[in-house]
Amino acid sequence: MNYILSGFCLALVSARVWPAMPSSLLSPLIIAGTLLLCALWQVPKHHYPIKALLCGALAGVLWMMVFCHVVLSLREVDEYSSLRGQTTPLTVRGKIISLVAPHGDWINLEVAESRTSSRWQPPRRWRLGWDVSAMAADNAEVGTLPQIGEVWLFEVRPRAFVSVLNQGGFNQQQYLLAQHVTAKGTVINAKRLAAAQDVRSRLLAQLMPLLQTLPNGDMLLALTMGERGLIGERRWQQLRQTGTGHLVAISGLHLSVVALWLYALARGLSRCWPGQGRWGLLTAQLLALLGAGVYAWLAGFAIPVQRALLMLLALVLVSWSMRNVSAWERWLWAMALVLLMDPLAPLSGGFWLSFLALALILLEWQRPLPAEELSWRAATLRWCRQFWRVQWRLCLGLTLVQAMLFGGMTLHSFWINLLLVPWFSVVVIPLSLLALTLWRVLEAVPQVASMPMSWPWELADWALLPANWLWQLSDTLPGNWVLLPSMLTLSLGFGLLAGVIWLWRPRPWHVVIPLFLLLPALLQVVQWRAELPLKGWQLHVLDVGQGLAVVAQQGTRALLFDTGAAFPSGFSYAERVILPFLASAGVRHLDYLLISHGDNDHAGGFRVLHEAFPGTLLITDTPWLPASADCRPRQWRWQQLTLTLLGPAQPQAGNNGSCVLLLDDGVHRVLLPGDIELAGEVALLRQGVPLHAQILLAPHHGSKTSSSADFIGAVNPEWVVFPAGFANRWHFPKEEVRQRYQAVHARQLVSGEQGQISFMLDDRGIRVRTYRQQLAPYWYNRLFGFGYTRNPE
Repeated sequence: MNYILSGFCLALVSARVWPAMPSSLLSPLIIAGTLLLCALWQVPKHHYPIKALLCGALAGVLWMMVFCHVVLSLREVDEYSSLRGQTTPLTVRGKIISLVAPHGDWINLEVAESRTSSRWQPPRRWRLGWDVSAMAADNAEVGTLPQIGEVWLFEVRPRAFVSVLNQGGFNQQQYLLAQHVTAKGTVINAKRLAAAQDVRSRLLAQLMPLLQTLPNGDMLLALTMGERGLIGERRWQQLRQTGTGHLVAISGLHLSVVALWLYALARGLSRCWPGQGRWGLLTAQLLALLGAGVYAWLAGFAIPVQRALLMLLALVLVSWSMRNVSAWERWLWAMALVLLMDPLAPLSGGFWLSFLALALILLEWQRPLPAEELSWRAATLRWCRQFWRVQWRLCLGLTLVQAMLFGGMTLHSFWINLLLVPWFSVVVIPLSLLALTLWRVLEAVPQVASMPMSWPWELADWALLPANWLWQLSDTLPGNWVLLPSMLTLSLGFGLLAGVIWLWRPRPWHVVIPLFLLLPALLQVVQWRAELPLKGWQLHVLDVGQGLAVVAQQGTRALLFDTGAAFPSGFSYAERVILPFLASAGVRHLDYLLISHGDNDHAGGFRVLHEAFPGTLLITDTPWLPASADCRPRQWRWQQLTLTLLGPAQPQAGNNGSCVLLLDDGVHRVLLPGDIELAGEVALLRQGVPLHAQILLAPHHGSKTSSSADFIGAVNPEWVVFPAGFANRWHFPKEEVRQRYQAVHARQLVSGEQGQISFMLDDRGIRVRTYRQQLAPYWYNRLFGFGYTRNPE
């Protein structure tokens, strides 16, 4: 059975790197293959493991296909035109299950659809964007923000289920799939149908005003009810730069703490009634499991909480089986149960963090202990030593995994987690849940209901003071967040794997495998520190929606052309896309920042980049920016490249005032014209400067006011890149513009379709790598038709 489960888990975990999701038409073939293997069960004994692994793997592949094609209604779309044409509003009736970003007038919320038009189509989970201020002005019913648990009728304009995709950046498409969100849209109109009726929603509505008055009420609400809507941007920044965000997101740690406390309490009480035998153990485990289930209900049974509860359930069921199982088998059964209930779990970073933590804990606690009787003091000392070994290995291992998953790490995560994880486990989490219980009990007693009920919460708030002090201290500590090159984080993964192998099989001759795995990590660290130059140079057109950001990279040095947009909500493509990409690509010095003109989609991220690279030379004609140089025509040398500013000859406002840059290595030429339109193109042609370039960034995102036939003929590009957002409202690039480039046989790429587009230029020629096709060619990064469904009413 263990071999079957191993094959099942390996198949589902490997789905994270599948290039495509197998078609549902293959299901009969997979079923037939599985039945054939089962029919051939009578094979030589030494072939059993192979056959069992294959059976489990086929079952895993089949289950993933069924889940994606049936449960999620996965529909991959290859034709761009078929996605951009759908604008018909849909009617969605559903219950609000989460307020993702409730701050400000524009909010994001998750809605569980109540029903669909077809009984065979399961209800979807929607991610909706809602401009509440505009809605309230038009509709008197929408006077207050929506609340969790309410039932609404939404009129929704569906959006394509895509996100910006770049190396080092956040992959929202993968994240939403892991959360089972399968449709996106923008709310056009909405009507509240019913107030929150369930017990949890009413409890949350009563609790939120009370906790808002406490200094750490935002954390208490997250720890008890799993709602993080009160946590502000500054607090999130502190959690990130200390690596302690996992402490406030209810997951396996929190459910395990509750289960262990209840288990220890039940085992302690059972000693008062001797002679119960195994019933005392079973009763303690059942109480621990029920307590974890209640805590999961309080947290709203979010997807990560469901996975953690399934892990605990699997561990308890294996214990009830009365089999003498190893730590490896407990870990395997827990993973198999989680993947059976949620085959998309490997797309979530929490899955890897949870099972790594469980593996490190089981590897330590499976160590055989001496059988001799120990005094109370000696037993306590031995338990403390074991607890310390688990803690430091957990903190180190989770720090490395977070660096791999999120492309960065804080230099203080290890020691801060070493202090706060035990403190939260022993003090904060128990006191928070005790405060919730006392508050609820006292509220139900008529004699004391009129008295102030905040004192249990004040006690729990006091327990968070040491953590709050460390979070505030992190604002002044150096190295509170360090972005790492992608190859370095991959090498850290090899190092972590080497450590786990050594802990699992600590024998002298086994040292060969960990040393072999550590070799790539050491080589990457040496290259990173020595700044070894790479051959040739690279041009990266980043996917920043309907905006522009281009990076020319030579080794660890780079030039950035435009910064993408920034918005009043605080979102900035410079922070979310450009800085993570530069770190992932190994860029340590930004020599030049050239901003073509002052439009937000080109210059919005200047402040973020200026703070990150204060010594960068800024070239622009934008009057409100502190330029180091203007864009008057001139030429200079930057390492192996010749940089030529072609204009404008005089500063001017508008798109035709965009700075135009030509990059030339003596063989390859790249032209970056910004947002110039027809008048700007005519001005360039009149200069008489050769404009020929192998790679052209389409002027003004592919607008019909640009890319004239004369300009295209003068440039005669082999490649043209349209920096346009997917299914944007301006419908860039225009079809007539595409046809003009088609006439000169230029190969066309759109950043919104392909994600990040990278050109490798060296003496071997030009090689192109796009995010969706080459850099991360996985099935969940493809273009999907989620949201383009029939009207569910």
